[in-house]
Amino acid sequence: MNLKRLVVSMAFSGLLAACGGSIDEVPGEFEPPLQETEQGICEGWDKGARNCTFKCTADDYRHWYGYGDVPYGQCHDRAVAYCGREPYSACWSIP
Repeated sequence: MNLKRLVVSMAFSGLLAACGGSIDEVPGEFEPPLQETEQGICEGWDKGARNCTFKCTADDYRHWYGYGDVPYGQCHDRAVAYCGREPYSACWSIP
């Protein structure tokens, strides 16, 4: 590899890193995880959340089960059972 090619590739990599890009990234559709679509209600079990909160559709009101009603890790399954299909969102929340 000659020096000119090395310098150009390092400069290009630096520009990509400064813009948040990566050479290894593959362009395509990005679909955020379900928990991120309703970030306002999703705190996560480790942060003290104990309520299973979910919406069946985007304009649906929120349904939730209180602490102890849904075992840890089964919020999504409970939402699927309630909605009868894949929910719009489901996550652990703090009341």
